[in-house]
Amino acid sequence: MTMDTSPLPSTADDEISLLDLLVTVSQNIKLLILGPLAAGLCALGLSFTLPATYESVAILPSDISSTVRLASVLDPVVVSQDLAKGKSIEQARLALDGRIKTAVGKQDKLLTLTVSGDSPQQAQAIAKALLAQTYEQMRPRGSNKARIERQLAQARERLEDAQKASSGLLTLLERGYKPDAVALKASGTELPRGYADLLNFVTASQAAVVSLELQLEGMTDEQLLQAPSLPEKPVSQKKAMVATLAALATGFVLLLWVFVRSGLRAAGADPQSAAKLAAIRRALGFAGFSKA
Repeated sequence: MTMDTSPLPSTADDEISLLDLLVTVSQNIKLLILGPLAAGLCALGLSFTLPATYESVAILPSDISSTVRLASVLDPVVVSQDLAKGKSIEQARLALDGRIKTAVGKQDKLLTLTVSGDSPQQAQAIAKALLAQTYEQMRPRGSNKARIERQLAQARERLEDAQKASSGLLTLLERGYKPDAVALKASGTELPRGYADLLNFVTASQAAVVSLELQLEGMTDEQLLQAPSLPEKPVSQKKAMVATLAALATGFVLLLWVFVRSGLRAAGADPQSAAKLAAIRRALGFAGFSKA
């Protein structure tokens, strides 16, 4: 019996080898190098033409990030800072919202409000206007305001009465009150102890009045840990990163285009593949165009 020693067909013959890929790359090496380089240089040049951006930063003791983005806050700022400039109010509002960044500290829970502008003065002015409108939005209104005002009036009356009573008791004590000789009692307590309790009540009443006044006044700039800053330098635009990303993206697109073009040319040389390509061209309506 004669053994068949003819070589078996290799599947590698039907596949694109690494050497074929290297040949394709080497044939288009100038395009693959100069193309991304030119794209990177163009992106770098364009980045220098972009307007500078400045950021004003304010630090607040509480989180108002949801309030500062309300339309009732943003729209008056758009008008007062003349940010529309040919845009509709909705477009200007969205643009202003894009200028705002908020971050809340994980430990201290402080809110850092960052507002960008085309100049240091504009960034600071927008930040101040945003805070002013936010304060106004957060102040009590209507029935809520009326309720707090009533509570404040009552608290002030109680404070005034307590202060008068404490002043009277103090006068008695200063006239030489002797606890072992006189047994003046007020509500079952000795006069000195009653005076001490009355002072505690005065202190609590003062705190209640201050708390209600703060509720009526709402948040103000006095509560800011840092008022909106006036930036000295523009924000870094990361020009090098922009150029690098543009070069990488262009290189990837060019490399893909080179391999696709090489594959189409190789397929055009094979009768079977050429027939399939012709069918694809006819299906896509490109039958009249020349082959790649």
